Amino acid sequence: MPSIQKALPPELADNVIRLYRECLRRARFIGHQKHNTGLLVSMVREQFKKNMHETDPEKIQKMKDE
Repeated sequence: MPSIQKALPPELADNVIRLYRECLRRARFIGHQKHNTGLLVSMVREQFKKNMHETDPEKIQKMKDE
């Protein structure tokens, strides 16, 4: 299984990783306020894992924009 850095252009891979980390931070912040941190973090992870094998830059950009 290729890593995300090798499968995608470097700027897109960095962007996806940055988005993932930001989503996790926000899930933890909102989860702390609503007392459901585990659920929100697992939802974020599930969405990223579901699409982790996508290598088409256009599809990735479309998913980011949604």
